[in-house]
Amino acid sequence: MLRARLSNGLFIFGFDAENIRRLTTGQPIMVSLAELGGTDDFAIMYGETLDDIKRELEAAQSSSLPEAIPLKVARNEQ
Repeated sequence: MLRARLSNGLFIFGFDAENIRRLTTGQPIMVSLAELGGTDDFAIMYGETLDDIKRELEAAQSSSLPEAIPLKVARNEQ
C-alpha cells in the first residue's frame, strides 16, 4: 500500500491488487497515521455491502453500531 501525506495535510492511500485481494479475503489492513505525522490508527475493511461490514464489526466488538453511512461521491464522479 502506498501511503503519503501532502503538504496541505491530506493523507493519501493507494491500494494495489495484492491489497485488494487481502481485503476481499477478510484480512483488514491496519494503518498507523503516526508514520505520516498523524495521531490515530484505523482499519480498512471490505464487504460486499455496508451491512456486511457492519455485521462483522458488531460481532468483533459484541455490540451494535449506528447505521452505516455511505461516503460522499468524489468530486470527479459528480
